Amino acid sequence: MKQMVAVLVIVTLVSGIVLATVYTSLIPKIRENQRLATERSLGALFSEERNPEFEQVTAEGTTIYRAHSGDGDLLGYAVRVVTTGYGGEIQLLVGISPDNESVLGIQVVEHIETPGLGGRITEPAFSEQFEGLDATREIEYVKNAEPDKAANEIAAISGATISSSAVVSGMNDALDGILQNLPEAGEETP
Repeated sequence: MKQMVAVLVIVTLVSGIVLATVYTSLIPKIRENQRLATERSLGALFSEERNPEFEQVTAEGTTIYRAHSGDGDLLGYAVRVVTTGYGGEIQLLVGISPDNESVLGIQVVEHIETPGLGGRITEPAFSEQFEGLDATREIEYVKNAEPDKAANEIAAISGATISSSAVVSGMNDALDGILQNLPEAGEETP
């Protein structure tokens, strides 16, 4: 019995050390992949403009990207939003117009929602609903009904209400807390 326990302890220790070593060696690659995913998402938010440039700032503990065209014109802002869905953490970038009044769009940077259900938050049919919504008013979702864009509504994904709700509530929390920290067009960055 003692011999079995000793073998089990040794196998557990060796496995733990191997896993920790592999994870530690992969941290730079993980961070690089996260950076590339953020860059792709930022580029997609401001895709109408060729080669937008981004300046990262932090306001009230929130990461904000200020987007400029090649000519230096302010294109808007992208705010990093982290919320919790059905499967776990959802990381979004929310594009906001230069006047801080409308949502330019959203991009899901990372999620672990159920494929085919909550994972549908990455589909254009869901994310495009946010374009043009009023960033100064609360966004709501409706189930089994046609959303009213004038009422700042989007349609929840059927069978994935928790994921839809998480995206909407995360956006509302972020927009409510961050809009006053975004400068108006022409003002200096906080």
